Amino acid sequence: MAEYFLKVVGWWLLTTVKFLFVPFGMLLKPDIGESWSLLEVILITSTGAAAGVFIFFHFGEIIFNWLSHHLKTERKKFNRRNRWFIRVKQRWGINGLMLISGLISVPVAAMVGAKLYRHNPNALPKLIIAFFCWSIALSSLAYGMKQIGISF
Repeated sequence: MAEYFLKVVGWWLLTTVKFLFVPFGMLLKPDIGESWSLLEVILITSTGAAAGVFIFFHFGEIIFNWLSHHLKTERKKFNRRNRWFIRVKQRWGINGLMLISGLISVPVAAMVGAKLYRHNPNALPKLIIAFFCWSIALSSLAYGMKQIGISF
C-alpha cells in the first residue's frame, strides 16, 4: 500500500510540471510495472494539474504584483511582439489560454494566466477546468492507444 501511495504521489508531482506526458507515461510505459486504470490516471493528472495551477498562479500573482509595485520601469514601447501579445489577448482571452493550456506546461499556463488575468476572478477556476478537460482527453487518448497495443 505504501509503495502504491508513493507511486501516486510521484506521478501527481510530475503532473504539476510535465502534464502533457504523464497520462502517456502512466498508461503506455510497460517497464514501470504498474497497471493504472483510466479513472486513476484522470484523477491523478487532473488533481496534480489543479494543484500546480493553484500554486503557480498564486506564485506568479505575487511575483507580478511585487514587480509592479517595486520596480520603476519606463513606459513600454510598442513593437511587433507587444502588438502580437495584445492582439492575441484581445482576440482569444482566457478561453484561448484554456485551449492551449494542455499543450504547454502547467507552470507556464498558470504564470501566463497570472500575468494577463490576475485581476479576473474567473481565471483560476477556468484554468483548473481546462486542465481537467485536457486530463480527460489525453488520458482517454493514451488509454485508447494502450487498448490497440501501442506502448513506448
